[in-house]
Order: sequence, then structure tokens, then C-alpha cells
Amino acid sequence: MAASTMAIVCGAVIVSGWFAGVLVDRWERLFWAGALLGGVMVATFAAAAAPGGTDAPRASIRIAWLLRIGLVLFVLAPACCVAALVGDFYRL
Repeated sequence: MAASTMAIVCGAVIVSGWFAGVLVDRWERLFWAGALLGGVMVATFAAAAAPGGTDAPRASIRIAWLLRIGLVLFVLAPACCVAALVGDFYRL
């Protein structure tokens, strides 16, 4: 789901003909920070899905923390990208 959310946001940007190279530097940095957070988010969810070993209580704690971090990134990654688009469009 997280990967599909990033794909929808990035796909809409690509279809619109917009690309990050046309941004003012500060908005471009925010956009690419959001894209980087999206990659970290997918890696975090993948790490949560990895086998945990033989110690079930420790594995469940690790999985819970990775899911929490992944969900925060799930909100932050597209928010950074969309904020960069809106900020650049309105020249804030």
C-alpha cells in the first residue's frame, strides 16, 4: 500500500509534465527529501516483514517499532512532495 501511494503521487507528477528540476532550490530539496523518505519507508516496511528469529517477544517489539516508524514515514513522504509542489506553484 505504501509503495502504491508513492507510485500514485509520483505518477501524477510525471503525467502532469512537472519535474523537480524546475523547482526553486529550497522546494526541490523538500521534494527530493520526500522521495528519499518514501524509499526509506518502503525499506522500513520490508524490514518489518523480515523473519524475526527464534525470540518471539523481541521480534514482536522490533516489528511494532518498525511499523510505527514506517507509518510516520508513510505520512511524511507524500506530504513533503505535495508541499513542495504547492509551495513552488504559489511561489511561497
